[in-house]
Amino acid sequence: MAEVTPGDCLILNVDDYVPGRYARTRLLQQVGYRVLEASTGQETLDAIELEKPDLVLLDVNLPDMSGVDVCKRLRSDPRTKTLTIVHISASSVLAGQQVNALNSGADGYLVEPIDPALLLATVNAYIRARRAEEEMRRLNEELHWFSFRVSHDLNEPLRTITSYAQLLKRRVGANIDPDARVSIDFIEEGAAKMRTFIDGLLQYSQAAAGSNEARPIDCESMLRKVTGDLTSSIHDSGAQITHDPLPVVAGTSQLEYVFQNLLSNAIKYRKPDKPPIIHISARQEEGSWLFSVTDNGIGIDPKYRERIFEIFQRLHGSEIPGAGIGLAMVRRIVRAHGGRIWVESSEGGGSTFFLKLPVEPVNQGNAAAV
Repeated sequence: MAEVTPGDCLILNVDDYVPGRYARTRLLQQVGYRVLEASTGQETLDAIELEKPDLVLLDVNLPDMSGVDVCKRLRSDPRTKTLTIVHISASSVLAGQQVNALNSGADGYLVEPIDPALLLATVNAYIRARRAEEEMRRLNEELHWFSFRVSHDLNEPLRTITSYAQLLKRRVGANIDPDARVSIDFIEEGAAKMRTFIDGLLQYSQAAAGSNEARPIDCESMLRKVTGDLTSSIHDSGAQITHDPLPVVAGTSQLEYVFQNLLSNAIKYRKPDKPPIIHISARQEEGSWLFSVTDNGIGIDPKYRERIFEIFQRLHGSEIPGAGIGLAMVRRIVRAHGGRIWVESSEGGGSTFFLKLPVEPVNQGNAAAV
């Protein structure tokens, strides 16, 4: 659990009712928090512009604008959209008012009068959550840096190994001993596998670190591009790919990798005696788009349906190429979009991968830390 050190935290206390604001400020200061005050919506925006607080206690009813409108403005600004905002009100206490405020971007809602112990416990809980999020973001950045260094530092000697193995093969030429040729081939093959592994590790670390700004993604156009990229595999396997009408969703270009991986796997893990038949569908339900990718391939034993999404986990040996990174990357990207992915399958009975994405875009700066 992340420890809360009040002296390291700045809280913006917003309330136009002076006695209530004063009492709240004194309570927070007594336990060591640094506190800024504001009494209007504009003062709130100006204070945040000057010094970004860790948490904003935001009165709903302000003299110049609604606290809910202030919250919306803060959420729409990339510089402040990750602020922790907790509404406070003594008059807007109906369930519908609280729901509207929370749906407008607030992280919490407190109704006055508030027991001082409850207020402090609530503030501490939100600060702990913010510290944990910041730590997760830091660890993700370190993972990205580490993966980049590994990729850079190991790829260079791998290129040297491959180059000298190829040079040796050319110099010896037709006079090379058959056993020596096999040994050199093993060197080249091993270096190639290692490069694939390293590149996959780097891609995995970057899977949720690309563009964080969601934009409209036309899934039908995206599918045409994906199938175009897979033209050779589709032709060689005789795959038939069909789809229902697909929607426009809010997401990033990384969704293209998700669908390309699912279709590529459906072709790769086909039955040897049957061409792949793959169907993509989508329907809207409960504020989400539910996609499904169904195939007639070799299927998956149900006991492995979680394992396949773990990094470096593979169910097949060298007879089917792969590094065990693709589906782990897919899950990482989907989670960064605020969604989830799962599979329903049986061994020998084909597979259906389900992908649920929220209709509204999420703040990927937070969701990325998975």
